[in-house]
Amino acid sequence: MGRKDTSTDEPGPAELLTYATFEFIEQLEQQEDIASLLGAFQKLIERFGFNSYCIGDPASPNKPRANRVWGIAWPREWMTRHLHHNYIAADPVIQEMLVRNTSFRWRDVRVAEDGLSGKIMDEAGEFKMSDGFGLPIYSPDGTVIGISMGTDRYEISKRDEACLHLAAIYFHAKLERMRALEAPRPLLPRLTPRERECLSWVAAGKTDWEISQILNISQQTAHEHVQNALVKLNATTRAQAVAIALLTRQISV
Repeated sequence: MGRKDTSTDEPGPAELLTYATFEFIEQLEQQEDIASLLGAFQKLIERFGFNSYCIGDPASPNKPRANRVWGIAWPREWMTRHLHHNYIAADPVIQEMLVRNTSFRWRDVRVAEDGLSGKIMDEAGEFKMSDGFGLPIYSPDGTVIGISMGTDRYEISKRDEACLHLAAIYFHAKLERMRALEAPRPLLPRLTPRERECLSWVAAGKTDWEISQILNISQQTAHEHVQNALVKLNATTRAQAVAIALLTRQISV
């Protein structure tokens, strides 16, 4: 009788993340719209232990720009605080995106920062974003697009970082193609006073029903105002609409 084979073909945790990365890349062509693409990327980074991300153009951080944010999944309160205090101008992660062409860990940037820059990173920790992974990615025209992922406990290995970097390159390429297919808008449409009002309450964390009670309108009307704002701002999510409206100074918090 031969010896019992005790080997197993089941992959370990590291192999599972590698498989998840290539599965994500293989399924990119199945994503038919930006919202589904962003959702797929969010699910992938969650498997690596990240709870939030932002992708966009970090250039000229001192200037308000309507097309800066391409996709975002930050805690809403942190996003509104970051934009309201114009933290983008001093955020060391954003600054790092502009001066290097390799990935980096937030913690390594934090070591060298104090003053407002250090304060920004410390405050991010209040929202389970005490550490993270930054990736500058270069477009064919030389434009730098930054992808930043946050977490409260950074437990990924160099191999995991390499997997995320590879996935992010393919993700960025697909997202850039999708954005290029959208009809260009030479001027960003202005929100109506009621749309600005409803979106301001969205930024404060209110639901459609709560907005309807505050403004004494129906819940359906409140929902329609918010949806109209999303369309005008070319946003795929409420959080992204709030970010764009804040950056273009159409609402304030």
